[in-house]
Amino acid sequence: MNNIFDLIIIGGGSTGAGIARDMAMRGAKVLLLERNYLASGATGACQALVHSGCRYVTQDIETAKECFKENMIIRKIAKSCVEETGGLFVTVKGDDESYVDLFLEANEKAKIPVTLINKDEGLKIEPNLSNNIEKVVKVPDAAIDPFKLVIENIKAALELGAKIYTHTEVLDLIVEKGKVCGVVAFDKRQKEKKSLRARLIINASGAWGSKIAKMAGYDLPLSYSKGSILITNSRLTNVVVNRLRPPSDGDIIVPSETVTLLGTTSVTVKQLDNLQITYTEVETIINEIAKMVPAVRNARFLRAYTGVRPLFKEKKATDDRNISRGFRIFDHKNGMISIIGGKMITYRLMAEKVSDLACKILGIKQECKTHVLPLPSTLKGMKLKAKDRISLLSDKNKSILCECELITKDEVEEVLSKTKTKDLNDIRIETRMGMGTCQGTFCAHHALGLMAKMDIVNEKNGNKSLIDFLERRWRGILPVIDGDQIKEEQLTEGIYAEIFNLDKERIE
Repeated sequence: MNNIFDLIIIGGGSTGAGIARDMAMRGAKVLLLERNYLASGATGACQALVHSGCRYVTQDIETAKECFKENMIIRKIAKSCVEETGGLFVTVKGDDESYVDLFLEANEKAKIPVTLINKDEGLKIEPNLSNNIEKVVKVPDAAIDPFKLVIENIKAALELGAKIYTHTEVLDLIVEKGKVCGVVAFDKRQKEKKSLRARLIINASGAWGSKIAKMAGYDLPLSYSKGSILITNSRLTNVVVNRLRPPSDGDIIVPSETVTLLGTTSVTVKQLDNLQITYTEVETIINEIAKMVPAVRNARFLRAYTGVRPLFKEKKATDDRNISRGFRIFDHKNGMISIIGGKMITYRLMAEKVSDLACKILGIKQECKTHVLPLPSTLKGMKLKAKDRISLLSDKNKSILCECELITKDEVEEVLSKTKTKDLNDIRIETRMGMGTCQGTFCAHHALGLMAKMDIVNEKNGNKSLIDFLERRWRGILPVIDGDQIKEEQLTEGIYAEIFNLDKERIE
């Protein structure tokens, strides 16, 4: 490829996607590279929470202020991705009540609007709260679809001429006379290396940021904090519920679409791949959340997932929870910028600050507009909720491909026509296919059939895509599998191993 881009962004999470949109809006020639599918790192493994900032307000007031400010902006520019649930912080019997006053004072200082309400009012807002709750504070939390948020930013960037290469891994940087002027990347689909050049490289690769920086001879000391989340098959609360105490394990429950997300944990890890969720983490999350919302005890869990928070390692910090959730930008003064840390809710701000620096380096005079211009689907007024999708069942012109999430055949075909992807996970990210109760059992093979019909896959690579998809689903199911769900997984195994003969495919 002979074309030279203004900038190459490494990383297709919320920050990378936000930078791609911001810089494309400022007229830059943009290329984004993602080693897997979009939002496959920390963004896709977050708890889908639009933070009010209250969680950090007593320990890191500046990060809390950033979260609240961006919370207000995201509600306006990404309405199609946000459900304005509202939120509560609650204490239960035995909690340190002196923390409540500290919490309220810190929020007042940060100018985050919170309200101390009585227990009865709290139970009226959230009937599933435990009778053991004592103090209740109303906060401006909300829920968000992180996958849709990334996709919407990518769509906006594409409309403005940006190039997006997924499944393309950066193997090395091209350095000439001490200046980074490009990357050597491997296209996993085409099985070929590409040399791609740009005036500026932006390292937005999250937990892999240190690895990319080392390619240019720089050390970015990161602490890797693993956080695990559990998902139920039903909506257990109307609002976000947080434990009113210093951040700890198992203290947030987030309603999202038709499911509920429970978390999280903070476990220091040394490596990034093949992360495992321990049964101890699962038990801790359930036991702690149940103190706030007892219905968790009887919930059916769909799956668990985990991701890594890349935190800039401060020398004085001995515990990951004491490391700031703020972000840091590094201008390496050699044609590369790195951005580390931050929260998903502050992705737009992070992108703005990186883009401001990039424009200064590149000589681009345009200012940021992402805080006022809505994302594509929000601009069009689109906000289709799960309850609205039920109407699709009575529409004779709509063929439902994924019954759990009510995803139509037309939606899947649209993604396939646009991307020609061989990876079923790409379809999942764009449509939610396979994210419902059956976890892909009754829709994955239908999607594969469409891919074959459109000559995107053949028998050999199609079966590989199906196996990879099902195995990824299974890795999430394994930590929480119990009771009748075991029978359901035996059904899935029977369908794919026996009827489809995929076990034999694996052996051969």
